[in-house]
Order: sequence, then structure tokens, then C-alpha cells
Amino acid sequence: MTSDMQSDLLGVSRMKSMEVDISNHHYIVLSLLHQWLEDVALPHASGVMLDFGCGGQPYKALFSQRISQYIGADVAASKDIQLDIEIQPGKPVPLADASVDTILSTQTLEHVFNVEFYLSECQRLLKPGGTLILTVPMQWRVHEVPYDYWRFTRYGLVELMRRHGFNTPSITPCGGAWALVGQVINSHLSFYWRGNGMLYSLINRLALWLDRRYPDPDETLNLMCLSQKQEANTTPEELI
Repeated sequence: MTSDMQSDLLGVSRMKSMEVDISNHHYIVLSLLHQWLEDVALPHASGVMLDFGCGGQPYKALFSQRISQYIGADVAASKDIQLDIEIQPGKPVPLADASVDTILSTQTLEHVFNVEFYLSECQRLLKPGGTLILTVPMQWRVHEVPYDYWRFTRYGLVELMRRHGFNTPSITPCGGAWALVGQVINSHLSFYWRGNGMLYSLINRLALWLDRRYPDPDETLNLMCLSQKQEANTTPEELI
């Protein structure tokens, strides 16, 4: 499985920038995700950051203003991306224990077959009190087949964080029911008929307006999570 996954994903084109136009069919999810990363997650980043499943490294420029070193790691290099570390799935990351201050994991965990091992690596690599910035899908179209394994709920994330020695996380939904509906429509149009920029723009604007007016966070696209590795001899507590 390891060699197949690495060969299948080598050179795949992935998003390389946070900037996305409102005419893009992924604007709803990406604009909400980017806003959270900039407004909420960025102030908690510091020191050495491991981008654990970095893809096209779209957030490297954003976090570089807060950190001293960026380490991009993935199972295979995306198109035009140079990895700092190539990961072997299911194998330890070749970094020392407690060697990083911040771990960034965006839309990666659904592609990790052994979620427990991945999170145990996050716990091992982070210094005590270090920050895990994690985003995962709750409802999203199957993608990168066949390496798409999981979807997550708020309660599942809390349990996973507890099980792996992290404080009770701060979890933010990525939009509500109307953002989800709008994104599903755009993704469907893109997959079957490609759609067009004007149509996507209309759906994006309407869906986000309705989402603000009629919030429903229990129907969401992604969950966006901040947590800290527990200090020695402490009990779990809220990050923020």
C-alpha cells in the first residue's frame, strides 16, 4: 500500500496559495477555512512548525510570519513542491521527540489509514504545551480515491485528542447548513458539468449570505481545531 500510495500521489497538482476568487467552485469552504487559520490559528503558532501532510504548502507564507522554521512533510511531493521530509505511511517521522513547537494538519487526517498512529506521532513530536492546528472534514465528497478513509464529528475529535494526551480542543465549525448546501451544489456542478464562474459566484454569495442569516453549525463542511499537548502532570483543560 505504501509504494502504491506514494507513486499514485507523486506530482499531483494541489492548491499552493490561500488566495481564491469568489468564482471558484471551492470558494465557500476555502474562504471559511482560510479566515479561521488567519484569525484564530495564526496567533497560536510559534517556533518550529511541522506541516504534517503539507500538500501544496498553501499556508507556508501565512505562518512564516510567526514561526522560526517551517518543515513540510508528506508521503509524496505535489507538483512543483519540494518536501523537507518524505513520510513513509505508518512509519515514524524522522524527527526527534519534542522537537517541534507547532504542528499544522489541514485536510489530511481523512487520508491517514492509521489515525491513532498519526496522532501519537503528533504527541511525540510536539514539545509539552505545543500547539496542534488541525482541520478535518465532517461532510465532503470522496476524493483522492482510494486514499480517503474517514469523516469526523466534534465528539470524535474530542475523544481522539483526549486519548492522545492533548487538552480539550477548541473546535469551530466551517460554516453551517447553507454553506454545506452551496458547496455540495458547486462540487456537483464542477464534477458533472464543470459549471462556470458566474454561476459559482452567484451560489457562493447566496449560500454564504444565507449561512450568516440562518446559522446551523451541526451541519458543517469541516471542523477546525486548536489543541495543546498537555504539560507533564496536568489535567486536560480548554485551550481558549
